[in-house]
Amino acid sequence: MTRTSWIFALVALSVSVFFGACKDKDPVVTKVYGTITIENTDTWAGWVDSGDVELTIFPKFSLDPLAGWGAVPDNFFGPNVLGGTFAVGAPYNSQNPLIFTYKAGTTTFPYEIEVEPGTYSALALGFRHKNITDPSLKSATLGVHWDNPNQVSHGVVIRIKTGGGMIIPIFDYPAPTSFDIAEGEQKEINFKADFNFVKQWYR
Repeated sequence: MTRTSWIFALVALSVSVFFGACKDKDPVVTKVYGTITIENTDTWAGWVDSGDVELTIFPKFSLDPLAGWGAVPDNFFGPNVLGGTFAVGAPYNSQNPLIFTYKAGTTTFPYEIEVEPGTYSALALGFRHKNITDPSLKSATLGVHWDNPNQVSHGVVIRIKTGGGMIIPIFDYPAPTSFDIAEGEQKEINFKADFNFVKQWYR
């Protein structure tokens, strides 16, 4: 082999090693993905100008500091203030929620959200109303992941006291299912939502 042939062979080997190393260092993507089935999308057609349908994911539930979505005990927010199950903090992706676009006749919506490894307390689809300022009422939860992809849960338990002192639930749905995701894991989560819930939430 001539000197020139040796040089070309070394260059080719170096290029091969370089690109092989780059391939090994491709970024690791951690994400949740799946399909959300929305019932009563014909109702959505009449609400498209009133707000956005947003998919959000909530961090691990905590009461100190407040974060995530979970069960809050009675009197936590003050004497005689009833607890329940709901979000107590902003979504993990509150600055960049995944927004679904209405399409006539479409009932299934694929999605994916890149996340950091860790524990998450809820994956929820909500309708965020443009004309409501009260943060506790602004978003109606159309559905949450709760380990039952064939049935809808809105994920909230909210109770009130009647004038006679009785405590009654006005919403009583199974809680969202929390889940862990490891670095590089790509977790499939499918669930159902129901747009008709806006009629109950905003009445």
